[in-house]
Amino acid sequence: MTALAARSARRNALLYDALYRTALEPERSTNRRDLEEAARLLRLAIQNELTERQRACLTLYYIEGHTMQEIAELLGTTRGNVSKRIKNAVERLRRALRYSAPGLKFSR
Repeated sequence: MTALAARSARRNALLYDALYRTALEPERSTNRRDLEEAARLLRLAIQNELTERQRACLTLYYIEGHTMQEIAELLGTTRGNVSKRIKNAVERLRRALRYSAPGLKFSR
């Protein structure tokens, strides 16, 4: 596994963890269907709630594993703007998912 692929895999897990953590209640088990539903809601929220720039930054950072500096150079902006877009996108997704998935708890 290349360093870029390893970084991407770690960040993918971090994004999922930052947005979703299934509530661990005795009456509610974490099963495949719950996880599939969480992933479906996340895809919908990404598609409907984020701007094109936010989607690009999230994809490049979490999925493709680029650093913020690399993303800034690719998009012709500053590292600070990239960081702000990622932070705002995660917060926007978290807010949207609170309404569409009230049974899930969120980190932070």
